[in-house]
Amino acid sequence: MAQGPDTALQTLPQRAFRGRVRRRTLAFIRWIAVAGQLVTILTVYYRLGFPLPIRLALAVVAASALFNLWSWSRHPARLSNGEATLSLGVDILQLSVLLFLTGGLHNPFAFLVLAPVTIAATVLSLSSTMALGFLSAACITALGVWHLPLPWEGAPLEMPPLYLLGLWIAMVLSIGLLAAYNWSIAEEARRMSDALSATQTALAREQRVSALGMLAASTAHQLGSPLGTIAVVAKEIARDLPPDSALAEDVALLLSESRRCREILAGLDRHGYESSGSPFARLPLTALIKAAAEP
Repeated sequence: MAQGPDTALQTLPQRAFRGRVRRRTLAFIRWIAVAGQLVTILTVYYRLGFPLPIRLALAVVAASALFNLWSWSRHPARLSNGEATLSLGVDILQLSVLLFLTGGLHNPFAFLVLAPVTIAATVLSLSSTMALGFLSAACITALGVWHLPLPWEGAPLEMPPLYLLGLWIAMVLSIGLLAAYNWSIAEEARRMSDALSATQTALAREQRVSALGMLAASTAHQLGSPLGTIAVVAKEIARDLPPDSALAEDVALLLSESRRCREILAGLDRHGYESSGSPFARLPLTALIKAAAEP
């Protein structure tokens, strides 16, 4: 009996999250981040005239660009789960160092730490997403305690501790909620994709079995006519032979084997038509009603 989609889905290997992340996609996102950081730093320093450690900040941005070039030359077209996790972890650390130089949680761009975790939730495994979430939370906690002053005109801008605590709680909760929501949505999409692949595999197998059954039925039908002629001729020879003929035993064997061949062909013909029939002929009515009503 041919496998159904459910059986085919159960026989699929466990999802390894390999090859789901395109190197080009991560590199493109990182180039956008590098360009945005560079424009922001130069605008704040030269246009707005805010004092900040420009050389260190530009060095951190350059390090991200060099890492992107190295990743592009080293990694294949599609990254494994571990490689993508490492790449996004580097992005979190790079952005955290840049925020450390520019005010920590006082910096309005601190919420960009959520971006790598959100990306990870859509393409990586649950364990990798949780690891990156904990890394982001640890970086946010460190930035709330240790950071250089926010670039500002006049006296450094001081935020009330209670406000910073609320900001920290909001960012940590945002990491957890965004990661959980995006991962659940992406996981449902991955399950639907796996189910579709399993269904296509089952349908392709059913088509192959159906084609083989039709071939078997056609072969049995084509061989039936010459085999019947052989049986008729053998019977006539057996009737014309004298009882004491030396060929009587051979003709009887020929008749016996021809009957056996016809039985084999009849079974092959019957099995072929059964295999080439519609798979819905074996579907229970309750299952058909459930499949129709479930959507």
